[in-house]
Amino acid sequence: MCTCFVNRGNDLLIAMNFDNNGMPFELNTNTKKAFIVDINTNIGKQPSFGINTEKTFMSNLCVDSNGKGLYKRVGKTRTLTAYLVKDLLEGKLKINDLDNYLENIEVVNAPNLCTHNFIADKKGNVWVVEPGRGNLKNKANESPYYIMTNFSLVDYNAGKIYSDNSFDRYMKVKNYLDKNKNLSVKNAFDILEKVKQTGEWNTDFSFVYSKNDNKVYYCYNSDYKNILEYKL
Repeated sequence: MCTCFVNRGNDLLIAMNFDNNGMPFELNTNTKKAFIVDINTNIGKQPSFGINTEKTFMSNLCVDSNGKGLYKRVGKTRTLTAYLVKDLLEGKLKINDLDNYLENIEVVNAPNLCTHNFIADKKGNVWVVEPGRGNLKNKANESPYYIMTNFSLVDYNAGKIYSDNSFDRYMKVKNYLDKNKNLSVKNAFDILEKVKQTGEWNTDFSFVYSKNDNKVYYCYNSDYKNILEYKL
């Protein structure tokens, strides 16, 4: 289970905790135009989240199934959430074409998985893709931030009430962002530390992108005192 958010202050910050249940993963910087974390899935090694040099961020977070959006064979008018992540991060799909793409392509889950996608561009515009539920778009000027954890944002916007751990993490982030609008990179990591997880789902990797610095800051295993840097 994971937490990610965009904060649209003096610096555009994109932050994420990768909460993992033991899946093998690795940082992949072999693609010169992207910073990507790959995981090994039942369809092979696939990008889970990352950002490319066009400043397009993409993640693939677990979400409860509603019985729809299940795996179907891909084709000219259908793709998988995992392939959408890959195509955006590797530049095969351009962010400027995303609205048209989502109008014409059905996005479904990979076999035996149920996920939803959080996408952000260099301006802070956000798209949410939830197979079997629908898509959302939140423009940069509509709100000071946008958050995703592991409950359906489409259902939440339609009035569904949640009270689980994923909603608790969402509210912790929201409460902090409501009080602190112009964050630093350190502030973003402070938020990630507040919602880190241990146990079955462990926060194995944390990530903050700063548009002003054009850098990714990251750490492993909730070690927020030892932050590494990657220049895009």
